[in-house]
Amino acid sequence: MPECKSITKVILPAIRASVAEVLNKTYKYTESDIADRLSVAQPAVSKYLSNNCSEDILKLKSRILSSGMADQLIAAIAGGRPRAEVEKEIDWLCGKLALEAEIKA
Repeated sequence: MPECKSITKVILPAIRASVAEVLNKTYKYTESDIADRLSVAQPAVSKYLSNNCSEDILKLKSRILSSGMADQLIAAIAGGRPRAEVEKEIDWLCGKLALEAEIKA
């Protein structure tokens, strides 16, 4: 299994950055709205939207967006699903990406 550090430093930020970009560009969510739905601070969302992230995060973000891996998560947020369901989608995607990282290692 990948180190917790890779999950908290790369995988979760890449998921959040991917979701933030789609919610902002497609659904016109504000940074504050995105921060609330992702349970992060607004400055973190600003950082994600400006691509002020590490190269590893940006590469994973690109892969998440191009593959559609976050589509269910984005739909849950845009559809106003309860926070528990959104968090379940985040956990599922994080687990999937962590497993893929483990297989590649």
